Amino acid sequence: MTKYLLDTNITSEIGKDNQAGYRLLDRLSSLNDEDNICVSILTLYESNYGLKNSDDEIQKSEIAENISFLKRNFDVIPLDLKEMEIYADLKVAYKNLTGITKKEAKKNDLDLLIASTSIAENATLVSNDKIFKTIAKINTRLKYENWLEE
Repeated sequence: MTKYLLDTNITSEIGKDNQAGYRLLDRLSSLNDEDNICVSILTLYESNYGLKNSDDEIQKSEIAENISFLKRNFDVIPLDLKEMEIYADLKVAYKNLTGITKKEAKKNDLDLLIASTSIAENATLVSNDKIFKTIAKINTRLKYENWLEE
């Protein structure tokens, strides 16, 4: 059994009538029945913010439908104390490796929290965000895949 943690930039493409949506559907349908698909509570937070922040009624409807789909079909992983040390270590190492300032490092907090969750849960993180390639070099326990790459 493989546990997958889907990032927001992946979940937001699920069900879309485009190449990314079709690619994700194909990938999801190719998984074994024993595989476990999860999302972080942070993904639901980000999606709900997108819902509340949108002025487009069609987009709002699509986001609301996506949130409902995620909650019905995937396990939602809450934040937990086991991620605390991993997050702090990743953030310090990422800041030192990239040379970014403390202020710039704050922009990566959600990605670092999601990576920490993936490591703590021993899940493969599925994302289209390039920061995770760098994070995987910092902590080799981060398993990372991009299902949107050809």
